[in-house]
Amino acid sequence: MTFKPRWFSLLGLAIFSLLSVTLASSALAQEAILTARDPSSAINIRSAPSTQAAAPAYGLVGDRVAVLNQTQGNDGYQWYRVRFQDSQTEGWVRGDFVTLVNPTPAVNPTPQLSPGPVAQPDRPPDGYSQEQINYFLAVALGGEFGNSSAAIRKWQGDVRIKYFGSPTSDDLSTLETVIADVNELTHGSIQLELVDTNPNIEIYFVPESSFSRYEPNYRPRNLGFFWTWWNRDNILNRARVLITTDGVTQQERSHLIREELTQSLGLMQDSYAYRSSIFYQGWTDVTQYTELDKTLISLLYRPEVQPGMTRSQVLATLNTLRRVQDTPLEETEQVKETEQANDRPPLDFSLPEIDHP
Repeated sequence: MTFKPRWFSLLGLAIFSLLSVTLASSALAQEAILTARDPSSAINIRSAPSTQAAAPAYGLVGDRVAVLNQTQGNDGYQWYRVRFQDSQTEGWVRGDFVTLVNPTPAVNPTPQLSPGPVAQPDRPPDGYSQEQINYFLAVALGGEFGNSSAAIRKWQGDVRIKYFGSPTSDDLSTLETVIADVNELTHGSIQLELVDTNPNIEIYFVPESSFSRYEPNYRPRNLGFFWTWWNRDNILNRARVLITTDGVTQQERSHLIREELTQSLGLMQDSYAYRSSIFYQGWTDVTQYTELDKTLISLLYRPEVQPGMTRSQVLATLNTLRRVQDTPLEETEQVKETEQANDRPPLDFSLPEIDHP
């Protein structure tokens, strides 16, 4: 987690919330799919129907959304206000990136349409939506630093956690809560527990200024940090987590505990897609998993998702588990595989440094 001035994030959130309130959001009983010529495109989700408006989130080609409203923009394009099915993120998307599902022509089309119930997606119980799969692929393959191949890496068996330093009672309560949450979400495929001896995950509650004493690979200006090791079979077998004891509020510390420990379990990438997600790349202090986060954790530790799987192998596996059974998933980017040594070196999977004026 990289430090970013909190006033910057709070101001941006306030502006985005204000814009969301001032824009009408009458619901349409209408589903849509995000589309683009390039299947690997990231599609901006804007706070207002204009390309000049802020884009605090993005969607991916194939994401299914519910259309809440539409209006004609000053640029001449039709714009749609949409809501993502799983994350409940809302925002405006330009019309040429939206394909309506079975569109019903309006009798008297106007920018403000009559309220109606939001269409509920078809969700068979044994699969995953395109939105969930896209986010999983963005978070679970490879890491933000180093040159490791984009492959699944996960733990097996017992995950033994020991803490050091000066945790507060709230820190320990958060740690116990996260352990319980993960154990529930992974359905016995791994078992996290606190131990006094022989840990394979060490958590240090120390000042950020002393992080490098405990982990020589630490990158400065990260208030939370983790470092992982895995074997030739891409099975994680050791991790070290650092949580600062100064310069942050207790809520922010609780967030860092949840984020860094969760990411050390194999969900090692960050994303700007969902502000409320524990994997959000900007500064945040959320302290609970979203429903989308829970899905990612459960998905990673399904037995069908094996250590070492590449993107194309994951896609092939998830095709059989999808909730939306309309079209098969496609490979959206070429994955360059690199030869790995028998024992992989550790990698830094914390946030990159971001400088602000």
